[in-house]
Amino acid sequence: MNLNEIKSNKNLKRNKTRRGKGVGSGFGKTAGRGMNGQKCRSGGNIPNWFEGGQMPIHRRLPRKGFTNIFRKVNQTVSLNELVEINENIIDIKIMKDAELISFSKKKKFSVKILANKENKFDKKKIIKANKFSKKAVELIEKVGGKAEVV
Repeated sequence: MNLNEIKSNKNLKRNKTRRGKGVGSGFGKTAGRGMNGQKCRSGGNIPNWFEGGQMPIHRRLPRKGFTNIFRKVNQTVSLNELVEINENIIDIKIMKDAELISFSKKKKFSVKILANKENKFDKKKIIKANKFSKKAVELIEKVGGKAEVV
């Protein structure tokens, strides 16, 4: 192979498309820009976020997140905290009186009973709450108590 035998690839160099140079070129008259309108004019480019005069989404949404008014708040109470209460039947009102939970009337909330690694729960009690962890239910029933979902 010699230098004078080397040929360039046929597909490597394409002819430049000359727009607006007659009907036969394929890009004549409107030069491939379609009909009238802002996009067919020179310098008539529209930003991607433009919504046709409608208030754009980046201005409709707040800068830092939003507050979900339907949010449900879980308040957790451990079984070790319930040992200190001297009632046989413990419900949400008794937990509030013992200041284990705090809530306002405006927010929806639910009380969840959780188990601890160091288990001190050893008394037979009926506990009424919205939710229970699996471990907490096992420990309550192991002692002979009852976990009731309200």
